[in-house]
Amino acid sequence: MISPTASASGAKLNSTLGGSLKNTGDIFASVGAKYGIDPALLAAIAVHETGNGTSNAVKNKNNVGGMMGKNGLMTFSSVQEGIEKMASNLKRNYIDKGLTTIEQIQKKYAPNGAANDPTNLNSYWTSGVKKYYDLFSK
Repeated sequence: MISPTASASGAKLNSTLGGSLKNTGDIFASVGAKYGIDPALLAAIAVHETGNGTSNAVKNKNNVGGMMGKNGLMTFSSVQEGIEKMASNLKRNYIDKGLTTIEQIQKKYAPNGAANDPTNLNSYWTSGVKKYYDLFSK
């Protein structure tokens, strides 16, 4: 189970975050505290989803979590808003519904065989997020 206690400081996160995520560690920390989500989990998902801040989704749409809407990738006004919306979504639609481990979250967040995943990248989601979570939470 993912601890809701902040395991990663903004400064610690900043040492690894790159691209459009560079120097957003304090945002992950404050948003994590606001929603009761470990900032290490938020940052791990964002790093995995965006190739550590280098994807077109984050560079062009400030979408840090690969969040989809009716018309494809959602667009946010800033990376901070993208982090906030990802955390709000995780809280309401996952954690509050008992999906509290990376494995449980993956089955809904990035399910294997999803229509929007023709190259089966979702099969790497759990191991990728865990790798970054372990890095940020130690």
